[in-house]
Amino acid sequence: MDSMCPPTLCWVTCPKINGVALPICRTPIGHWLRNGRLLISQPAEVSCRVKGQHEFANPESTFVSDWDLTCDRSIQRTSAQVSISLGKFCGSFSFGILADKFGRKTSFTLGAAFFIVGSFLCTFSPWYSVFLAGRFALGAASSGLFYPAFTMIVENICLKHRSWMSITFAASYPVGMIILAVVGYIIQPWRHLQLALTIPSLLLILNCYLMNESPRWLITTQRYDRVYKILFRQPSHYQIQPAVAASPQVVTDKKSLEPEVGSSLVEKLKNGPLKSIIELYGSSSVRKMIFASYYMFCVTSLSYYVTALNAANLSVSRYLYIIATGLVDIPSYLVPVIMLRFTGRRLTTMFLFLWTGVSLLLVLSVPASSTTWIVAFAMLGRFGISATYSVVTLYTAELYPTQVRNSALGTCSTFAHVGSISAPYVVDVLGALGWYIPTTICGCCVLVAGLLTLTLPETGTGKLSDKVDSSTASTTAEQPEKQ
Repeated sequence: MDSMCPPTLCWVTCPKINGVALPICRTPIGHWLRNGRLLISQPAEVSCRVKGQHEFANPESTFVSDWDLTCDRSIQRTSAQVSISLGKFCGSFSFGILADKFGRKTSFTLGAAFFIVGSFLCTFSPWYSVFLAGRFALGAASSGLFYPAFTMIVENICLKHRSWMSITFAASYPVGMIILAVVGYIIQPWRHLQLALTIPSLLLILNCYLMNESPRWLITTQRYDRVYKILFRQPSHYQIQPAVAASPQVVTDKKSLEPEVGSSLVEKLKNGPLKSIIELYGSSSVRKMIFASYYMFCVTSLSYYVTALNAANLSVSRYLYIIATGLVDIPSYLVPVIMLRFTGRRLTTMFLFLWTGVSLLLVLSVPASSTTWIVAFAMLGRFGISATYSVVTLYTAELYPTQVRNSALGTCSTFAHVGSISAPYVVDVLGALGWYIPTTICGCCVLVAGLLTLTLPETGTGKLSDKVDSSTASTTAEQPEKQ
């Protein structure tokens, strides 16, 4: 690009040789002249504020080009990840209560419907707002699918096999990450990639049809005839129904006395939609455990997503980084199986938290130019946080009784997604200030979570409790035995 010489430079002339001026030369103030014209070289980077047009190297591979999420709209790219985290935030809370109120299968089926609808909205969305709505539905559906399914494994598998089966179930996540990276590298257009991920979700319809309700949940709701039919594949031949029918009569007698005391809307809410929440926070021992679990889930989720989204700040290929994290996650689910067998839930959780925190803080000791060592320590932290995630989920499910187990997991997941919502901003905003800031924040928070684990009881030696009262009694009964 060239322009006419401005008046302040026109007095400058190129030196002459044999009476002829040189065609090109450099002025005393560093500018180049050619035949009386000032040469202006094209800058390597142009600010977004400069008026003009911009092009994408591969526009079909990203939704950013579809809605021009650049320059002053670049922050909206982060909202795509935040919307799915917001969906998980809302879905984990609501689906957890639904699963305790109406059953695990009902919550799972509703989550499957949200997932299929959200997938098609993301694939064919003409507007960015519809795309974000689809991402929100996908986030809500992931909580509606994962936690009821995980709860059914915990409730219906014996103690001997519960650890490895629950962790194997969680290990499907890194396998999906590796497949996603490979498929994403092969299928570059993002809408085609989203469609390729949507089609397999139709198998959830068959899964919902073949899936049975959790027998343990049916027992707590006194539906013994359905339990018998699920377990023995035939209707019950025993006189179970009259015994179940007798209990409503007792409840009816109690309700007949309630008008004398006064039945208000508050009482109906306490015995209805808010019953699980009141049971969750009513007992002091359960309340202490639930707040400790909230912090553990929040920190674990924050660290998990920061290590997954931090590829740009570490200057590595996103495809290779996702494959590397997936390959690291697979053995991270195998190590806890061995540790849980010998050290129990509490010590395993504490050790993995400390491992993760130290690994992430070791990044500070590496020079910024040593990308290999930075990624190596980040992967060590990823290994620890992935193992911690699987153990914390199992540990939390065993801490709480059947009455409030899914509500506890759901509300814990709600706080977990406070961390996942914060993760994109920690990576994009704070990571721009310093590449080491995201891992440092996570490392410090994880160390605190490891120390907080010591306040929780051990659950790997006893049976699962069904009622809140029995859970409180078993927790207090453990204290004399340990002393």
